Amino acid sequence: MPSASEMIVQTLEEAGIEYVFGIPGGGTGQIFQILETKQDRIKTILVRHEQVAAIMADAYGRAAGKPAAIMGQGLFMGSNATFGIMEAMLSSSPMLVITDTSDGGAAQRPANQSGAGEYGSIDLQSIFKSMTKYTTLATSPKEAVLGTQMAIKHAVSGRPGPTTVLMRSAAIGGQVDVESPPFIHNAAGFLNTAKPASAPVDIQRAIQILSESRKPVIIAGNGVHVARAHAQLQELAEQWGIPVATSYKGKSAISEDHPLALGMVGTYGQETANKAVGDADTVLVIGALLRSQETVGERPDIFNPARQRIIQIDIDERNAGWSFPVELGLIGDAKAVLEQLVEASKSTAPDNSGRKEWTDSMPGRRDTGDYHDYPDMHEDSSPVKPQRLIAQLQATMGPSTIYTLDAGNNRTWMAHLYRAQKANTFYSPGGTAGMGWALPAAVGLKLVYPDQPVVAVTGDGGYMMTVNAISTAVQYDLPIICVVFNNNSLGMVNDHQPEGHKIASEFYPTNNATVAEGMGAWGIQINDSKDLPDALRAAQASGRPAVIDVLIDPDPSPDDWRAGAWRAGQT
Repeated sequence: MPSASEMIVQTLEEAGIEYVFGIPGGGTGQIFQILETKQDRIKTILVRHEQVAAIMADAYGRAAGKPAAIMGQGLFMGSNATFGIMEAMLSSSPMLVITDTSDGGAAQRPANQSGAGEYGSIDLQSIFKSMTKYTTLATSPKEAVLGTQMAIKHAVSGRPGPTTVLMRSAAIGGQVDVESPPFIHNAAGFLNTAKPASAPVDIQRAIQILSESRKPVIIAGNGVHVARAHAQLQELAEQWGIPVATSYKGKSAISEDHPLALGMVGTYGQETANKAVGDADTVLVIGALLRSQETVGERPDIFNPARQRIIQIDIDERNAGWSFPVELGLIGDAKAVLEQLVEASKSTAPDNSGRKEWTDSMPGRRDTGDYHDYPDMHEDSSPVKPQRLIAQLQATMGPSTIYTLDAGNNRTWMAHLYRAQKANTFYSPGGTAGMGWALPAAVGLKLVYPDQPVVAVTGDGGYMMTVNAISTAVQYDLPIICVVFNNNSLGMVNDHQPEGHKIASEFYPTNNATVAEGMGAWGIQINDSKDLPDALRAAQASGRPAVIDVLIDPDPSPDDWRAGAWRAGQT
């Protein structure tokens, strides 16, 4: 009879899982040993910390549209890895967590490192249940195999997300009885399900609402990325002449060079987008939750269901009409629903004459709204102004460059000022939105986009949290570029502390490029913006993972341009 470890690896093969990120430990060492013979089909990526394993898998899952597995010993997957698992859960990223309870086979006795949930141990099952779509506790070898199959199915069905296979020690190493029920079938057969679409009558109702609109606007969110619906979004917008804004996580749902693009809406968004959404009579929301950040704290001059007709597309019916009441909720996969709307629009042949003035006003709105263009973006300085850094990234890197963002001021500057020239080129943490995401995410994305430049943009605080990911990038020859906003502080925290009363927000000066060079990466620190283009070109030419540590002027703040919240009594 085959062992559970052998059949778990067989299940990964059948389901088309290509990567396992992790650190061998506990009972999972037996599974890693089986993987050693499968490196031509399932590649194992050794990380330096479980946190970065989960971040790499989160980013990989978003880009590839299928899960990677993360694997390691239970207590450390249920603690260190939770950063990336929670982000995956809130960002709809498929992921498979494979781990163990390290119970030593006798949960009724005192044990080291046990997560069995008995007295004297940690309740790992409850921890994983709190942050994944599906968690199974396998107590026998067959349950471990069947649980792995179901976990993969749940990770990709409906709204994608992370799932967990948690195994008792006896389940991992035991033999699987394949001759008696429940029988074990090929895992691929559990994945042959079509994505849900909306009812035709609801599609026709949406077409009618759009036909009656004179100033419609689209808000494209993360759901467009998850569904890979970029082409369908652009086609629908062009059919009807509807301008497109995006949420923060939806940035690059459409090229921001497109004539109908408005940029990002919300607190850190474009004035062009906020004003256009506020002027709209109909808002078509696609895969966006309309969080407070997107609605600028529910400012009624931007979003107001009392004067706007709202259509919301979401794969989860609980999300449609969650933040605001909607006239119509279209429940289904964003790509499937957009394809339905595109086809229905071809039959309807929309008359856009009533919307022509609205559509034609968009270029003028961008010209007068500082659309990704501010004076400081054109001025060299030492230290480097963040605005200028972004302008030079824009000018030097190719339009197909993939960007990962982090948390803090660095991500608000990037999201606000960088103009995404191609669809599907921006990836950001927006669930937990924690520091340290950008660098390991770039490593995960380089596996999906080996022929495109991948650039992580991070602050010096976030960089140091997950700097160990550079070592993994060097080991597996993944030449990403990391651009560090180095102002020797937690910038956003520091900005909001009163002068003369700074606490726990300033760092000891560090050359972050030298740190990377010690791991075998290419590195350079610069303090003059004129040197940045050459540094970017040299980083690409090095063919190695690279870190460009940029000494940043700490004075400019996103608070200088961020949209303010609505105040009572405001007119």
